Amino acid sequence: MKGLRCRTATSALLPVLSFAAASLVTVPLAAQVRDQHEDANSARYDAMFGTPNRYTPSPQDNLFATTPGLEQQVRRSQFTINGLLPIFFNSNAEALPSGGASSAEFSPILGVSWTTPVFDLPFRFTANTRAEVDRFTQAPSLDFDKITASGRLQYVDPTNDQAYSPYISYAPRWDFAPFYKSWFATRQDLNIGVNKTFNYDANFRRIAFSGNTLAETVWSFGMTAVIQRRFRDPAPGSWAAYLVPSATFAISPQWNLSAGILAERRAFDSYYGFNQEDWLIEPIVTLEFVLPESWFGSERTATWLGRPAFDFQVAYEKNWSNLPAANFEVWHVGIALKLGWRF
Repeated sequence: MKGLRCRTATSALLPVLSFAAASLVTVPLAAQVRDQHEDANSARYDAMFGTPNRYTPSPQDNLFATTPGLEQQVRRSQFTINGLLPIFFNSNAEALPSGGASSAEFSPILGVSWTTPVFDLPFRFTANTRAEVDRFTQAPSLDFDKITASGRLQYVDPTNDQAYSPYISYAPRWDFAPFYKSWFATRQDLNIGVNKTFNYDANFRRIAFSGNTLAETVWSFGMTAVIQRRFRDPAPGSWAAYLVPSATFAISPQWNLSAGILAERRAFDSYYGFNQEDWLIEPIVTLEFVLPESWFGSERTATWLGRPAFDFQVAYEKNWSNLPAANFEVWHVGIALKLGWRF
C-alpha cells in the first residue's frame, strides 16, 4: 500500500513538474527570440545608415565595412546627428514558428555620435547614442522603446582606408515599455571585430591605396568579422560570431545600391540545464535616392535640412534553433527617410 501511495503521488506530480519545466524554458525563450530578431533589425538600420551616400553624414559606428569613412582617420573631432524614419511591412511581427501576425512597423530613430582621433596614434574613437521607438499596428503588445549607447576604438591606417581595420567596442542597450514608462531588459555587448574593404572605380579597376578613396569609389566590397559576448538582464547571456559580407554601387550622385548579409551564430548560456543554439541569416538590399540640392534652392539649404534621402529596403531573416519554438522567418519591405548633420 505504501508503494502504491508513492506511485500515485508521483503520478499526480508529473503534470505539475512538466508545466514547471515548460515554464522555465518559456521564460528565457522570449528574451532569446527578441535578441535574434533585434540583431536582425539593427542590421537593417545599419544598412540604411551605411549606404554609399556622399552627402548625408552617417555615424562612424556600423556593422557593414562598406560604410563610407568607416576605415578612415578623421582630421579633427566631429559630431554627427542622424535621423531615420522607417515604415515597413513586417510579415511576422511576433517572430513565431508559424501563424505570426503581419503588421506595419514604424520605428523612428534619433542618434548622436562623436568621433575623434586618438592623439597622433593610428586609432579613432567613436561614441554613439540612439533612441528608438518601435510600434506595430497589428501587434501593439510588442510595442517597446530602447536606448542604445556604444564606444568603439578602431585601428585605422591613415594612408590606406582599404587596410585591415580591427576594433573593440562596448554597446549597452536598455529596453522600456512604451513611452519609456518602465525598464524591462538590459543588454551589454562586448565586441572584437575587424573590417576589410576593396574599392574599385567605374571601370572596375582597383583604386590605389590612400587615406580617402571615397571620391573615386564606385564599387566597394567589404567583410566584417566579429566575436561577441553578450551579458543580459534578464538572463541568459550568450556568445556569438558574426560574418557580414557587403557590397555597394554608387550609380550616380543621387542613386546608390547596397547589399549585405548578416550571418550569425549565437550560443546562449545554459538555463536550467538547456543550452539553446541559433543560426541567423539575413540578406538585405537597399536602394537609396538622395534628394538633389537643386530641389531645395541651394546646397546650404539642403545641408541645413539634413541632406534628405529616401531608402527603399527589402530584407529576409531566417532563424534556426535547437529549440523548435525559436525557429522563425520574417520578410521586411519598406521605405525610410534619412537625415544627417555633421559639425
